[in-house]
Amino acid sequence: MRGLREYDFAAGIHLYRYKEQNILLDVNTGAIHLLDELAYHLVEKLAVLQGDGERALAELEAEFPAEEIAEAAQEIEDAWRNGSLFSEFAVPVVELSRLSVKALCLNMAHSCNMKCSYCFASQGNFGLRPALMSLETAKAALDFLLEQSGERQNLEVDFFGGEPLLVFPVIKDLVAYARERERKTGKRFSFTLTTNCLLLDEEVQEFVIDHKIGVIMSLDGRKETHDRHRLLNNGQGSYELVLPKIREMLAKEPISYYVRGTFTRDNLDFSEDLRHMLELGFTCVSLEPAVGADNPLAISRDDLPRVLKEYDRLTDILLEYRESGQSIHFFHYNLDLQKGPCLAKRVTGCGAGIEYLVVTPEGDLYPCHQFVGEARFYMGNVENGEIDYAVRRVFEENQLVNKECRNCWARYFCGGGCHAGAYFQGDISKPHAVSCTMHKKRIEGAIYLDLLKHLPPR
Repeated sequence: MRGLREYDFAAGIHLYRYKEQNILLDVNTGAIHLLDELAYHLVEKLAVLQGDGERALAELEAEFPAEEIAEAAQEIEDAWRNGSLFSEFAVPVVELSRLSVKALCLNMAHSCNMKCSYCFASQGNFGLRPALMSLETAKAALDFLLEQSGERQNLEVDFFGGEPLLVFPVIKDLVAYARERERKTGKRFSFTLTTNCLLLDEEVQEFVIDHKIGVIMSLDGRKETHDRHRLLNNGQGSYELVLPKIREMLAKEPISYYVRGTFTRDNLDFSEDLRHMLELGFTCVSLEPAVGADNPLAISRDDLPRVLKEYDRLTDILLEYRESGQSIHFFHYNLDLQKGPCLAKRVTGCGAGIEYLVVTPEGDLYPCHQFVGEARFYMGNVENGEIDYAVRRVFEENQLVNKECRNCWARYFCGGGCHAGAYFQGDISKPHAVSCTMHKKRIEGAIYLDLLKHLPPR
């Protein structure tokens, strides 16, 4: 195994145990290897001894038969030679200035009919004056997207807030306008609606179905969890009001959906909230940690030991349901390990500030919803159709190659993490450490579940 002495094992591979499996990820190719105990120890020693193969083999002689050691060494060397292990380390650089805008998040309302205690958006107004988007501004935003989309044919719009259904008539008229513009431009719009469900009545549900709109509906899990923080304006819990709306919506079979929950320091047993959602029959679910630099409910470093153990329990629940024949789509575990994200996302993450922008009710542009109201990240207004490219360049240059993430084994699964999470921690180029730790744990669980698909039933 000569030639590995200069290899950067920490950046090039990730070797870990997950329950009964020994798993090895080749970071640069994405190849995943399932190892027996001998092969695991051999790779472990190669990493510790910085590629000194002779010494690694010698140190195994007291534990394993010589013939088995030689066989394991040959298999590892074959994987190395065929390019699926110890592959060459090279973080790509992408010319992001050539990418055009493909998606807008329309903050239809800087207002809300709830007052969730963990809300990063200051109960819906993002720390700005309350406002509702007019149809004129919404149309200007759609025209802006068409103008900025270049050669892209498929464009995305998310109705967001606050609570976007506070201006449902504007949403209806905007979708009709979009269909007109499709006929004239040859481009296609897909829409999603993110809602707290209080206004998700029969008319809205039928509109969602008729216009093939994806829907993201908020439910935090168990009644006591949901009602602790997802409060009506009178201070009462909202579980009993929103659950029937979600069930009614799903009975109509929308083109796509997620039931999205938030977990906080108050429910570090959040796997039980996932179980509750699955028991309700929801098969496309998401549980996100509360965010915000000054949010006392956000997950902290002190919470991580419990959170990481809880992700193990969550993984067990997902496996339990899969083994019972039920297909569950848990957002953070949908990694598509065979294909993975496009190159741009592999090196920058979500595309905020480049391919994706948010529009306020007044038409102001920001890189994403978490940057709304941050003067430094104001990017222009849809009325004049111009983008502040100085701000855009901050995101174009915030690539893996320029960040400490370039040496992290999880780099291609997150592209360096959330720009906003990093910025509000103090430096947009340095990842939010707590979020990184959680995401690495989720990746390990997702890889484990994917591997089990290819093994004989237990």
